[in-house]
Amino acid sequence: MRSLISIADLTNDEIEEIFTLADDVAKLRAAKVGAGQIMATLFYEPSTRTRLSFESAMQRLGGSVISCSDMKASSTAKGETVADTAKVVSSYADVLVVRHNWDGAVQAMAEHADVPVINAGDGGHEHPTQTLCDLYTLRQEKGGLKGLTVVVCGDLKNGRTIHSLVYALARFGANVVTLAAGGMELPQYVIERLEREYDYSFAPVASGDLNSVVTETDALYLTPKQPHQLALYTQVDKVIQSQLSSLATGLRYDAFYMTRKQKERMKDGGANASYPTIGPEFLQEKRFQNTVVMHPLPRVDELSPELDKDRRGIYFKQAAYGVPVRMALLEFLSRANRTQRHGAKQASRAYRSPEPIGPKCRNANCITIQEPRSTERRFRIYFADHIGALILGCDYCDHRFKVDYVGNRAAKRYSSFDIAQSATIRDWWGRGELALFDSIKEAEELGYEPTKTSGQRVLMGEEEIDSALAAMSEQILNDCRDPDRLLILGVRSVGSQLAQRIAAAIEARRKRRPELGEIEIYGSGDELRRSSAADPDLGPLSLKDREVVLVDDVIYTGRTVKSALSIIFRSGRPRSVRLAVLVDRGHREVPVKPNYVGKNIPSSEKDRVRVRLRGEERQESDRVVIYSIVNPAVNTNTVAASREKSASQ
Repeated sequence: MRSLISIADLTNDEIEEIFTLADDVAKLRAAKVGAGQIMATLFYEPSTRTRLSFESAMQRLGGSVISCSDMKASSTAKGETVADTAKVVSSYADVLVVRHNWDGAVQAMAEHADVPVINAGDGGHEHPTQTLCDLYTLRQEKGGLKGLTVVVCGDLKNGRTIHSLVYALARFGANVVTLAAGGMELPQYVIERLEREYDYSFAPVASGDLNSVVTETDALYLTPKQPHQLALYTQVDKVIQSQLSSLATGLRYDAFYMTRKQKERMKDGGANASYPTIGPEFLQEKRFQNTVVMHPLPRVDELSPELDKDRRGIYFKQAAYGVPVRMALLEFLSRANRTQRHGAKQASRAYRSPEPIGPKCRNANCITIQEPRSTERRFRIYFADHIGALILGCDYCDHRFKVDYVGNRAAKRYSSFDIAQSATIRDWWGRGELALFDSIKEAEELGYEPTKTSGQRVLMGEEEIDSALAAMSEQILNDCRDPDRLLILGVRSVGSQLAQRIAAAIEARRKRRPELGEIEIYGSGDELRRSSAADPDLGPLSLKDREVVLVDDVIYTGRTVKSALSIIFRSGRPRSVRLAVLVDRGHREVPVKPNYVGKNIPSSEKDRVRVRLRGEERQESDRVVIYSIVNPAVNTNTVAASREKSASQ
């Protein structure tokens, strides 16, 4: 059954096919291609344009509509699950159009429905039909998509329209400039997907020439044509910064895509965050004379009403295109299902835990967390060599997070994940023996024992670690031009603990604690945040013109540091970024050099070097250890005997 859950469900050619149908919807309307068809609209969140344009589209095609515009007045209020709703309503209609406040909920409904399901927006995840309208509008206004430069502006973290849009723009070869409100930057996994799947590079650029649009944030330029890797530099080079500023000045901006602040997806409603706006100044800028302004609507106060009468304000035209585009989409899906045409997104093998206890999605708004009865815990596995981690991606909401502990089900052994285990883990997965855990407690509750290690040696004891951190703290303070602008950022989790100790040492010398934050790569919350519960009036961390010291426990390939630096540079423009690590293993795959090092420990790829701090994994004292792992499945006699017994049975 062809449904539309993600923009990835359509190929570029299929999108063009939908646009061709939209160009000539008069024929579809005259032919009444939807005659006899019933569409059900199920909206768990408010909607004006999406719901009414879909209902108008079906009626113009000759079909009819049954609608639940407020699901609070449906059996949902009595506790009915999305799975049961999908099963029931799909027996009343030929296609379901669903909007839901939970990420991945529409995917869950599609799995239980007997008819095609169209995603009209699921939480902060995706909104593929809005993206079709956006692309069609750009195509109509600019004649094509390839090579356009589109500025996406505002809440890029929570805006589902943005997530679908940037993937689609990349597929069609457009350049993207992001102007995010503070703390609402494009998620790191989106940036890395653009780099990995579409060969996009990014460059932070000064936004001085965009002051008519935004004054509180900096720009990030994503392009397939002009690669820049400023984030590999731990110092902000003035020559490079000048080159990037020149690049920004020379850009031709084809469109600004504004979004409202998604207050309904924020804990505090984003009350303290500044927000970009487009006002009268924009209209007077000569360089924006041919730049169109788009908005998925509704707007709040980020667009001045003065733009309404200007030819460049095309957001009402954009909304009007919703009818022909959705007419074309309904006909496209009908044809695709009649001819059993398969979609673009290929089904990949999913990881399902072989144990009753296993990983859970870290996205609190995911359907698998909110209503597990309607779903299963199903993940895609990514061996993220760029940060030396094993990543799980939820099959429903696409939220990604690192796996901390891996186990072999046959041997009943577990260990912390190490990238050197990748080949072994792939083999376990292929044999159905791979077990993944969120914590040691989970593994041990299931009877798993720690993996045996050999040759463990203590490289640094508690006194040496304390001495190294004290020396690094003194160096940091001596190098700091303005201690009041110092920001210490730790890479979660051990790096964050070390950052707290460095901050405490600096406080002991200055009698004033430096500002402290942490970076979490593929975590469960904000990627860049304050490291402790702070005064809510402080708002998000500001990096602009700050002296930043990034702290991590061990540097080896440099890949984790590269990802952390990319988060820093797309979140603001610091005056400088310096790197402090407790242990440098001496190998490097990316050109990142620490400024402060506790100890250099040359080691081979087979070695594991771990910083173990008090309180972590039942650790009673601080120490740095080096060891190698004995294959968790080495107990071949026991395993082989178990398999022979199973085979004979």
